[in-house]
Amino acid sequence: MTAPTTAPERARAAPQLLWLLWAPPLALVALRWVLDWQAERHPSAPAWRLQPFVGTQDPWAWVAPLAGALVALALLALLLRALLRRGQGRWVRRGLLAAWWLVCALGAAAQLLGPLNLRGLQPQAPLQAEIVGRHVQAPSLRSTGGTLLVLRLAGQDAQDVPGSLVQLLLDDPAAAALPVHQQLQLQWALGRWQGRYVTAWQPLS
Repeated sequence: MTAPTTAPERARAAPQLLWLLWAPPLALVALRWVLDWQAERHPSAPAWRLQPFVGTQDPWAWVAPLAGALVALALLALLLRALLRRGQGRWVRRGLLAAWWLVCALGAAAQLLGPLNLRGLQPQAPLQAEIVGRHVQAPSLRSTGGTLLVLRLAGQDAQDVPGSLVQLLLDDPAAAALPVHQQLQLQWALGRWQGRYVTAWQPLS
């Protein structure tokens, strides 16, 4: 059984604990600032994500994941309470701190993955597509907004690229004037690790 922590020891440990708690999010903010600064100094070529068409989304699709997350948190809280009752408070604190650092490390890796993935684009043969739907998408926390095009890939292109019906969000102002059924030629590339990206587009007569 460990000896109880005295008040002076707790006073000395408080600044260290605050540093361990705040250092990871501060590092995330600093990393985001550096990436934005680099993007402003060295703008990259356009790369718009080409994704399978998702169609109409269920507005209640978020309920099941949220319920699962709440159940998992409740079970974790019960486990931590049982450990605290057994006098394992120190290990609980260390485990929570380690989990906090792991979450922040994963967040930093996710921030780095995007720019690095786009630096290794692998150009592919051009695609031809027809616009079958379009609408203006407002900016949000997840996107800068623009014109969302629903495209049907034509001919052999539909076999070369899985999913012949795709969607493409263009922040190019010229895309807002494109009519439905307009034929397009798309220059596209594969990401270094994942994803398909349109690097240029032009309407076909």
